[in-house]
Amino acid sequence: MFTELKGFNPEYLVVFSIIFGLSLAIPALLYALRRPTLKATAASRKLISSEIFSLFATVYAFFLGFSIVTLWGTFVSAKNSVNSEAGAVLVSYHLSMPLENSRGFRQTLEDYTKSVVDDEWPIMDGQRSMSEQSLRHLDEIWEAFYRMKPADKESYSLYASVGQSLAEISRHRLSRAQTLSGNLYPPVWVILWFGVFGVFVGLLLTNPEQTGSQVAMEVIIVFLILSCVYFIVDISTPFSGVLNVSPEPFQNIHAKIITLQGVHP
Repeated sequence: MFTELKGFNPEYLVVFSIIFGLSLAIPALLYALRRPTLKATAASRKLISSEIFSLFATVYAFFLGFSIVTLWGTFVSAKNSVNSEAGAVLVSYHLSMPLENSRGFRQTLEDYTKSVVDDEWPIMDGQRSMSEQSLRHLDEIWEAFYRMKPADKESYSLYASVGQSLAEISRHRLSRAQTLSGNLYPPVWVILWFGVFGVFVGLLLTNPEQTGSQVAMEVIIVFLILSCVYFIVDISTPFSGVLNVSPEPFQNIHAKIITLQGVHP
C-alpha cells in the first residue's frame, strides 16, 4: 500500500526502520546504565534540574528548526533552478529554429542536456561537484551561438532573445553548483551533533526512577530527534541522498529536443 503512494520512496522504509530500532536500543541502553549508577532516591532525582534540561531542549529545538528551514529553502531553490535551467534550454531551441545556420547550435543544446543527465548528475550525486564535460558543452553552445549571428536586422531581435535564454541557462547552472552542499554554516553541525549527545545525557539523568511511561516517552523523543537529524543530513545535499532533486526536467527536455529534431531537422 505504501509503495503505491505518489512520491513515496521505498528507501524510507529502511531508513525509518533503522531509526525506530535505534529509538528502542538507546532507551534500553540508558535503562541499563542507570541500574548500576543511579538509585531512585531523593538525591538521584536532583542529578539534573528539569528546568535546565527544558532550557537546553528549547535552545536545541531552535537550532533544529533553523537548520531544517535553511536547508529546505536551499533544496527548493535547487529544484527551481533545475526546472528553470531545463526550461531555458528548450526556449533557446525553439527561438533558434527560424534563424539561419542554427542547426549546429541546436545540436549543442541536445548534447548539453544529454551530458547533464548522463554525466553531470552522477557526479553531483557521488562527488558533489560539477562536470567538466558538461561545462565544455555549455561553452560549445555559446560558441555556436556567436557563429550563427544573423546578418539581417530583422532576425537580430530573435537572436538577442536566444542570447537572453542562454544567459538564464548559465545563471541557473551556477546557482545549481552553489547548492551542492546545502550552505549550512559549519559550526551549526557541531551544535547539532553535540545536541544529540546532550539529549541522551539529559534523558539519562532526568529519569532515575525508570517508570514505564517515562521510558516510553524516551522512545518517542529519541525517534523524533534522530528523524530530524536524519532529515537535516539528507537535505543538506540536494542532489544526493534519499530525498534529492532528480534530473527529470532535463530528461523530459532532452526527449522533447529529440522529437523536434525529427520534425525540424
